[in-house]
Amino acid sequence: MGTFSTTVRIGNRAGAETFEVEALVDTGASHSMFPASLLDGLRVARRSQIDGVLADGNEVSYWTGWALIGIDGEEGTCRVIFGPEGDGNSVIGATTLQMLLFKVDPVREALEPTTRVRL
Repeated sequence: MGTFSTTVRIGNRAGAETFEVEALVDTGASHSMFPASLLDGLRVARRSQIDGVLADGNEVSYWTGWALIGIDGEEGTCRVIFGPEGDGNSVIGATTLQMLLFKVDPVREALEPTTRVRL
């Protein structure tokens, strides 16, 4: 599947501060990730650390927290990873897409709302 970006509104759980960002849609990533400075600036609380493996095989450890994420009018509180700095380091992963009830249309390179879930 090709990659594409979508506009995401992200903020702290209180929703008092939000920011709009372009994020890469990556169904191969389990969680969503945003630059740590963005999440810190939005006052998203760091809760715990998580270990993972990058696509190139490198092992990493990052902080996680809970943020309010909105895409195309749907929003919810999702676990996010405090990632490395850089414009290209905002990623929407599979669990966020599932929580917000989106499916990926790889042909149109778009997110579509869905009401069908695996039970």
